[in-house]
Amino acid sequence: MWKTARPTVTAEWLCTSCGATNRLLTAPTTTEIRDRCMTCGLAHCIAPVESPVRWRARAA
Repeated sequence: MWKTARPTVTAEWLCTSCGATNRLLTAPTTTEIRDRCMTCGLAHCIAPVESPVRWRARAA
């Protein structure tokens, strides 16, 4: 039996420590989520802003 894919949006954010660009697939209704920088490992809380892709990040 096939499962229906859930809709997702790309949350792209910049690390506040090293400046690396990070991306995460998340549900369209997400208001805030935690993620770690793939380069330096710093934890961040990220939230959507007006831009459809680039999200606001702050160190967690």
